[in-house]
Order: sequence, then C-alpha cells, then structure tokens
Amino acid sequence: MNEKKKTILFDFDGTLAETMMLIFKVFNQLSGTYGYRALAEKEIESVRHLTIHEFIEHTGIARWKVPIVAIHARRLMHQEIHEVHPPAGLAEVLTRIHESGRYHMDILTSNRAKNVHRFLAEHSMDWFDEVYPTRAVLSKRRRVKKYIREKGIDPQSLYYVGDTSVDVESARLAGTKAVAVSWGLNTAEALARSNPDHLVDRPEELLGIFPVE
Repeated sequence: MNEKKKTILFDFDGTLAETMMLIFKVFNQLSGTYGYRALAEKEIESVRHLTIHEFIEHTGIARWKVPIVAIHARRLMHQEIHEVHPPAGLAEVLTRIHESGRYHMDILTSNRAKNVHRFLAEHSMDWFDEVYPTRAVLSKRRRVKKYIREKGIDPQSLYYVGDTSVDVESARLAGTKAVAVSWGLNTAEALARSNPDHLVDRPEELLGIFPVE
C-alpha cells in the first residue's frame, strides 16, 4: 500500500447502499421466528433516532439473539439486493475520490460479502480493493482494530465512514477518524450524540473531508 495515501474504510448498509427499508422489512419478517415486536411503518422514522441498544430495548429482542437474527437476515437480504441502489450522487462523488489517486478504499460490513460484491458489480462501483465481512453487530471495534493491524497503518490515518452510532463508536474506540453520514439508518441527531469527527448530510460533502485536488 502507498503509505502516502489516506485510507477510507466504508460501512456498506445505509452508507453505500440504501438498504434501510429492506433491513426493516427483513427485521419484521423474522419477528415471529425470534420472538420480538415487529415495527409499524409509522415507527420507522422515530426508531432512526435510537442507538442500537435503545432499539433492542424498544423492540424487545433478546440481546443474545441479535447475532443469530443478523445471520438469518443476511441470507434473506441476498434475495432482494438487486433492488437496492446507492444514495443519489454518491457514485459520482466516490468516483472523483478514487480517481484522485489520493486514497485507499475498502469496505467493512456486517452484511454477507456475496451481497456486497453483487451490489458493487450491478452498480459498477469497482473502486474498492477489499470487502471485509464481520458478524459483529453491537460493536465493530475489534474488527476495525484487526483491519488496522493487518494493513499496518496509523489509526489516525484511517477514516471509517458509517451511518449508525455503532459505526461512530467503533471508530472512536479503535482510535480512527469517524465520519458519520445521515442518509442511512440513524438520523443526524442520533449520530451527533456519538460525537463523530465529521457529520455529513449529502454525498458531495465528503469532498470537503477527502479533497481531490
């Protein structure tokens, strides 16, 4: 790796792909199987203000079941990943960031790697060197730290871009820069409570963090 390049590690769901409604659809499909409360459509906007821990309490899902539900959900999402698209304007912004030659770009996701690769191929988003899957749901801190060790990089040269308070907290606990995007699962207000280094509302604002000229 070119040590002069900054490294950007992207979350997938909600960050690179508009999977929020698919996630809620699958979550509701599995509610009867795993014994938690399904969400009414009118609740979706309000639960976007919740942290993952608040969401678990709100829906009554047993904490020990969370990883099991996540594994099942990944399988179901594969069936409909073809209907998911990137947020408007994001592909153009990431193309500019990639073509600048200043950045190394990877993905860290709790989704299945095959889902991510299928999405990237369908939308010609071929700027990422690697897709790193993780089964972690409540915290990705350990996986981010493992990524740092594997790449042999300074944590402060790494920017982790995500759409949830879990992403922000994982980045901060791993000693990296946290970039929160508000077009995904959590609202800007919820993300701000996690104290990210940067909080952006539109894809083009990423160019202020990752200049291309």
